Amino acid sequence: MSNQNSSHGLSVLIATAMASFITPFTTSSIAIALPAIAEEFNVSLADVNWVANSFLIALASTVLIAGRAGDWLGKGRVFISGVAMFTAASLIVPMINSYYILLTCRFLQGVAAAMISGTAVAVLTETLPERRRGMGIGINTTSVYLGLSLGPLVGGYMTSYLGWRSLFILKAAVGLLSLIVATVSVDLRKGLTPKPSFFRSILTVLSIIMIIYGTSNIKAQYGMLTVAAGGILFVLTLVIESKSSKLLHPKIFRGRFLAANIAALLNYSATYALTILLSAYLQKVRDLTPSEAGLVLTTQSAFQAMLSPVSGSLADRHDPSILASLGMLTISAGILGLMLVGQKGIAYLIFMLVVLGVGFAFFASPNTTAIMNMSPREAYGSATAFLATMRFLGQALSVSIITSVMSLQKDFITAMTISLTTYLVLSILGTFLSFSARIIKHNM
Repeated sequence: MSNQNSSHGLSVLIATAMASFITPFTTSSIAIALPAIAEEFNVSLADVNWVANSFLIALASTVLIAGRAGDWLGKGRVFISGVAMFTAASLIVPMINSYYILLTCRFLQGVAAAMISGTAVAVLTETLPERRRGMGIGINTTSVYLGLSLGPLVGGYMTSYLGWRSLFILKAAVGLLSLIVATVSVDLRKGLTPKPSFFRSILTVLSIIMIIYGTSNIKAQYGMLTVAAGGILFVLTLVIESKSSKLLHPKIFRGRFLAANIAALLNYSATYALTILLSAYLQKVRDLTPSEAGLVLTTQSAFQAMLSPVSGSLADRHDPSILASLGMLTISAGILGLMLVGQKGIAYLIFMLVVLGVGFAFFASPNTTAIMNMSPREAYGSATAFLATMRFLGQALSVSIITSVMSLQKDFITAMTISLTTYLVLSILGTFLSFSARIIKHNM
């Protein structure tokens, strides 16, 4: 590899790593800032969850389409457009004084994050030679976990000492650096894949939005009807795709593949909003500052980041479905333990966060490995995009659950108990499905 090609590959790696850092940092840092945002805009803790959920709705509903658009229009074009949109939306937020404009900017950030998440690894894979590809993807993955781990800590300190708007200035700065490097290094050639089906793209986006929005308003009859209609529409779209593929590869529609992906959906539905819930608990009930709450909550993501490479390595040598099932079981134990947190001290909460971090580390990487092992090589792109959709949909549903519960139950401790009970049920179902993926695998 020449020095020029090596320098070009390094530039693309830097650009994609910085952009890949943004999305997890955005989702984990905003959780700490929500109580401060609620206070400034004079909205309830239930309503302020839409600051997180508007981002996740856009991300979950468009990531599959963004990945497919990258194959058609050009991965580099979609990636750079996503970074530019994210940076612009982040620059606007510090200047606004309207809660609804804030939600609009968050939605635009979510669409931009989908464009980044759906193409970053593909851009990197196309640029690096095969002998350096694993190292490059490893560095990119590390940047994702770094964003996830630093989010609560940096978000807490910046919210405490500089105000929550400073978070968006930091995101804009990272986005701008990524954009500058990407503009001069990323390949902007058009893709070779035919144009995706516009009708099925709209069906996919609409069904996911309906599921998430309906879950957030489950207390009303229209909320339940919206969830049901969205679920039926999503399943119908997948059935049509399995018979005549326009968005996904037809070979991914197998029982074991779907079981492992639904396990991922349930896992993120049961765990993602725990940070939001515990952030509100620490600040509103325990009277901790945002910086102190962020420091406590960093425990989970830190252990997850440290142990994920270990679990990934074990998944290469042992059945990843077993590891994923054990990880999900550990998560269930952690959520069960959190139900007693009101009777215990902060040390107990930190211990349970360690348990959750260990559980999530031993679920996420092995489950992803299991899914990729189940997929034929020619379906890797579709498998990755579908898993990303399940992950972000689960995160959005997790926030929708606490939004709905908090709007029904005004007493925070009661609402917290109901939410944790719901998450526990979801995690137990996820454990069952994760184990089922192994049984189905061995019977096929």
